[in-house]
Amino acid sequence: MDERLRNEFINTFLRLLKTKPRFPARRWPSWGAMFILKKLEEDGNVNGICEMLHITKPAVTYILNSLEKEGYITRSIDISDRRRIEIKLTGRGRELIKIHIQSFEIFMNEVLTRFGENNSRTFIRLFNRLADIIEELKEEQ
Repeated sequence: MDERLRNEFINTFLRLLKTKPRFPARRWPSWGAMFILKKLEEDGNVNGICEMLHITKPAVTYILNSLEKEGYITRSIDISDRRRIEIKLTGRGRELIKIHIQSFEIFMNEVLTRFGENNSRTFIRLFNRLADIIEELKEEQ
């Protein structure tokens, strides 16, 4: 394989991973934390979060610990099933979601407008193909 192509591919991929949108000057939780908060707002449980975010249970626990420490969620034992932990958004967590979602919508609309519909559809198709190839390679190992 052409080494220059390989390096350019790696550099572009890493650049995309490092790119982070600029939101209002405020300390924001990670993208994963925001998706977890949004999921909790929608249905109140964490089932499927690992699959949704493609992360491990310990990673979800780590994020939940951070969210609880920051006052965005509370955790308590479910009185109807003591094996389950109830996770609830606090008012502060709901407000964060509201602000973040508004900023995210504005940001995504601008990205899609600048990138264009055809480029966006091509990017989605190619990025999904790349993800499929990476998953296939992981299964082969």
